[in-house]
Amino acid sequence: MNKSKPKGADVWFFPPYLLWSSLVVSMILEIFVNPLAIFGGSIIQFVIGLIIIGLALANFFYTYVTFSNNDEEIHPKTVTTQIFTGGTYSYSRNPVYLSFAMMLLGCGIAFNSLWYIYLSAINVILLHYGIIIPEEKYLEKEFGKDYLDYKKSVRRWL
Repeated sequence: MNKSKPKGADVWFFPPYLLWSSLVVSMILEIFVNPLAIFGGSIIQFVIGLIIIGLALANFFYTYVTFSNNDEEIHPKTVTTQIFTGGTYSYSRNPVYLSFAMMLLGCGIAFNSLWYIYLSAINVILLHYGIIIPEEKYLEKEFGKDYLDYKKSVRRWL
């Protein structure tokens, strides 16, 4: 008898670890290695960065509440029982990962540091190949035509 538990997508890592490690690495590089300024630095730039961070957090928490209200786990390795197409999923197939990239970009602008921007680009690449592609394969297998139709109607990022 096979007692293996059903599982979700075969992803490379848990996405929040990537975000938090990128934030820490960016901060360490900026403070202890070599500061890399983007602009001259101003209060307007700081506020714009904070607005982007705020939008990223709002996007993330709204999406998290969507999962929670529908008794779904947000971890990509868990079994998915439904496809979300409303709310944040109506403009991005990956609103959580979009939030992560926005968070790093916002920090880069607010703290006037290219390190956050560089790490954001690396995050997007790692998320694409390590999380999004395996998730999409899993969802195509699980939901077939319904997911393929959704993929045609909504972009991966924005």
